[in-house]
Amino acid sequence: MATTNGTAPAPTATASSSTGGHSFARRDKLLSIEKSVQQLWQEGDVYTESAPPEPWSDQKNEEKFFVTFPYPYMNGRLHLGHAFSLTKAEFQARFQRTQGKRVLWPFGFHCTGMPIAACADKLKREIVEMAAEREGAKENDCEQTNGAAAAAAAAPAPETTTDGDLTKFKGKKSKAASKAGKAKGQWEIMVSMGVPESDIPEFAEAGHWLQYFPPLAVEDLKIFGMAVDWRRSFITTDANPYYDAFIRWQFNKLKAANKIKYGKRHSIFSRIEGQPCADHDRASGEGVGPQEYTLVKMKVLEIPAGWKGAVGERSVFLVAATLRPETMYGQTNCFVKPEGDDAIYGAYLMKSDEVFICSRRSALNMAYQDIAILDDPIPPDTLPEPRCLHTMHGKELIGLKLRAPLAVYDEVYALPMTTISMDKGTGVVTSVPSDAPDDYAALKDLQDKHNMRNHFGVKDEWCDPLRFKVVPIIDIPGYGDQAAVKLYHDKKIQSQKDKVKLAEAKEEVYKKGFYEGVMLVGNHAGKKVEEAKNLVRKELIDSGDAVPYFEPEKPVMSRSGDDCVVALCDQWYLDYGEDSWRTSVESHVSSPGTFNAFNALGHFRAVLSWLCQWACSRNYGLGSFLPWDDKVVIESLSDSTIYMAYYTIAHMLHGDTSNLDGSKPSPASVKADQLTDEVFDYIFLQTDTPPQNTSIPTDKLDLMRREFAYWYPMDLRCSGKDLINNHLTMALYNHAAIWDKRPDLWPKAFFTNGHVMVDNEKMSKSVGNFLTLKQSVEEFTADATRLALADAGDALEDANFQRKVAETALLRLWNFEQFVAETVKRRDDLRSGPKTFVDEMLINELKILVNDARKSYAGLVYREALRCSFYDMQAMRDAYKTLVGNEDMHREAIQLWMEWHVLALSPICPHICEHIWTNILTKPNLIVREPWPTFSPPDPIMHRKYATLKRSLEDFRKMREKAEKTNQKSKNTEPLNKAVIYVASEYLGWQQQVLQVLQTIPLDQNSKPPPPKEYMEILKNSPALQAFEKKLLKDALSFADFQMKEVHERGPDALDLNLPFDERELLLSFKDYISSSLKVEDIEVVDSGSTHPSDSSDKRLQAVPSRPVVHFYSGAGA
Repeated sequence: MATTNGTAPAPTATASSSTGGHSFARRDKLLSIEKSVQQLWQEGDVYTESAPPEPWSDQKNEEKFFVTFPYPYMNGRLHLGHAFSLTKAEFQARFQRTQGKRVLWPFGFHCTGMPIAACADKLKREIVEMAAEREGAKENDCEQTNGAAAAAAAAPAPETTTDGDLTKFKGKKSKAASKAGKAKGQWEIMVSMGVPESDIPEFAEAGHWLQYFPPLAVEDLKIFGMAVDWRRSFITTDANPYYDAFIRWQFNKLKAANKIKYGKRHSIFSRIEGQPCADHDRASGEGVGPQEYTLVKMKVLEIPAGWKGAVGERSVFLVAATLRPETMYGQTNCFVKPEGDDAIYGAYLMKSDEVFICSRRSALNMAYQDIAILDDPIPPDTLPEPRCLHTMHGKELIGLKLRAPLAVYDEVYALPMTTISMDKGTGVVTSVPSDAPDDYAALKDLQDKHNMRNHFGVKDEWCDPLRFKVVPIIDIPGYGDQAAVKLYHDKKIQSQKDKVKLAEAKEEVYKKGFYEGVMLVGNHAGKKVEEAKNLVRKELIDSGDAVPYFEPEKPVMSRSGDDCVVALCDQWYLDYGEDSWRTSVESHVSSPGTFNAFNALGHFRAVLSWLCQWACSRNYGLGSFLPWDDKVVIESLSDSTIYMAYYTIAHMLHGDTSNLDGSKPSPASVKADQLTDEVFDYIFLQTDTPPQNTSIPTDKLDLMRREFAYWYPMDLRCSGKDLINNHLTMALYNHAAIWDKRPDLWPKAFFTNGHVMVDNEKMSKSVGNFLTLKQSVEEFTADATRLALADAGDALEDANFQRKVAETALLRLWNFEQFVAETVKRRDDLRSGPKTFVDEMLINELKILVNDARKSYAGLVYREALRCSFYDMQAMRDAYKTLVGNEDMHREAIQLWMEWHVLALSPICPHICEHIWTNILTKPNLIVREPWPTFSPPDPIMHRKYATLKRSLEDFRKMREKAEKTNQKSKNTEPLNKAVIYVASEYLGWQQQVLQVLQTIPLDQNSKPPPPKEYMEILKNSPALQAFEKKLLKDALSFADFQMKEVHERGPDALDLNLPFDERELLLSFKDYISSSLKVEDIEVVDSGSTHPSDSSDKRLQAVPSRPVVHFYSGAGA
């Protein structure tokens, strides 16, 4: 689920403070407005929604809207990353209200899993260690005779409070934490999260986290302006008996449907203890889980003579553990560690009777995963070891000739890499220099440095750059098809020892490659890397060229003192991937009539192709226990797949945010132990008859049943794209299992977005750009933060929150409020009566902007919705004020601008819009209850007139700048004070022929043209253009490209042969305004077919309908 990293920074200065002498009066005023508006909403109880009484109309699903967001994990404060993703749901909830729908937008809080329990246990151990250190310091004090020396010796020790409680300390790093180097201890982390030190010991109990952080999250979300029905909020785990009963019901249903099975799964394992090593059994490595790799087998083509007696006739492979199997097409060699006492490799015997060359550590993991043979311990009191046939030093592997799966080269060689760690992977590294900066750096070192090759005994032909060229395998936008090579040179990396720059390059290319890269080679060429990765992996495994392999993602030390491995252990698991179950989900996802994945359908299909058997139980952590096995806890991704259904009845069980854990009596007077499986069947499975043995009154049961029946199915779930790989796909699986006979109750849409950066950098405390949600609201206000988040982007690619945008938004929102207030104050002085063409044009453009905003909101394209409802609305007002000239604004026209502006902007910036609507425009109803504006259709001809006028002025200004530069170069001292505008009444004959061909090219559903390559091919093959001479054809293709760009900008009317209005008359009607804008004394508007005495050029021939051209010249005064 969406999680914090548990290390939010300490709060910054309050919103009313000043820094560096700057006043924050505007911000403080806006914050005050937001607070009063939130109070207004609370008093009006505007966001609580319940199912209406039955019967419902046949259009029930069109009259309601149920939207959710993955509940965030409660091990810290919410941050800007949470805010970015949840605004996708928040904006949509508010927009759907304007469409006249009942909207349910609930919000829960996730506490299941290991992190909270692990942090609590870690803190508990630190407190004990700190107490021991304090006691040690006391004893040391007694031995000191010099008072100053005694004080100095005691200074580093934690101090106790006056009551002598050994659990109360003030921040000192314990010895255990100090030994960890830069890693923070849990006490320090709590301090950095803003927790008072006197309160920190309470967090040694996991239950305290559940009481502390969820209320803070509610507080932060409320000041952010969330339109949530807070009656339905809750926390997870068995600390909430109501939710616990719901999860136990779900798992009973899954087990009865044979979706849960028992078998071997990969777990962190202590060899000394002979059992899985849960977090509470670890000395270090809390929260670490198994990391899955693809173990790629590179066959040794010529077995060294010294090995043959040990390995016999068996096939021998160097094996490398990779996280990027899709890059194996680009292998040019492999790397081994050539020197050092730890550069020891073994030839280990596998159960397949093959021999793998790798490190002992990796062979241990393989042995406990039933890949390698594990010998009985000799003597019996020792631990078993993988069967090793032969050992060798890394330098002995250099020069081995290998066959690398999927590589374009028939043979590659093992080469030295000095930076290999024997504590990660197998000690053997595949080399893909096109997409792995470390590989390219090491290979380039060998190719460029003769002395290095001599030192390691590397023959030139083993790494010859002409023989082993870098192989392009993935195209990444902005990086090309050799991203590692590009970053190596861009960052000026010098060698494989340039660790800092290489780490930066690796993170950048891996992240961009995974989410944005497109495969260029192999069976999956043309697919996104994210989609192809697991498909390539499966093919490698199916062909026998690779095996699945796991090891701990980070080192784990058991309390018994051994380095843990990953072993196959018996475990309960969900049988994802089972044929009939997967097929039903695939069918649902792939049907446009039942499910909308927006731009991520390919990602869901890819995950469905590989997701299988998921371990759903843990021996440690918070959560609900399996109903049939009270020794294991249901893991965090498995108790969060259908809880959206729980939202529909949660208000009857919890009632408000003071009862998140259900410890208070429920509003419906229902007790948790009354929620039997039969009760839940009646509510959620809609079984025909009420349960016979329940003490819950029938009217309460029927009310809960009605709530579920009304709100389900879920209309939209918004999430970060990282949850496609697990939670979101698992939610589809579980809905298909629980409601197997009711596919109409399965989710209707999942919208996913990329991660958010801050000022084009990954959010990080070390960079200084980490913002909690509260900090952002205090610094920029809620509305300015929301606006900047909407502006950040909506696609699967990473978005960018710009603090400068938030700062500017704050000022613009302030100015917006001031303008409306001043305009209302002088409303009686504004012009009234008949409207001019400019007034009508303003209203017409407003209609178009409001319609475009509505379309963008509905498509979850919020950056575009923001452009229409904010930036373009304000630009339109400015243009209107300029166009009316000396006349004042029309009262009715500017009133519509103010009303429609705040209505269209209200989903994104609800506070300022509510304030303007209610307090300044003095409307009787709250804006959150107002419908979307309705009006007669906009006039398309009037819109084209405005577009022509606007674009022409933009072109004229550019032409003016160019003319002035030319005038200066010619040393003409006479000012360019006159102008002639050439207007084309029709296209030239050959241009009309091009337009007629372009009109035959189909546009997409958004009226956008196909890629240039496609329409250019159509043009070149058209009989009309094939008859053109070479020079004319070149002009025709250039003209066509220009017009298709116009189509992309303003629609298919850009291909019309004639304008539906008199362009010359339009320009003449704005002659004074154009003259003033271009700083000329006089303007003539003439047909482009006529010459003008001031102009000897052929510029007039460049004019086409709706794109006039202007010529500036010096002339006597008018």
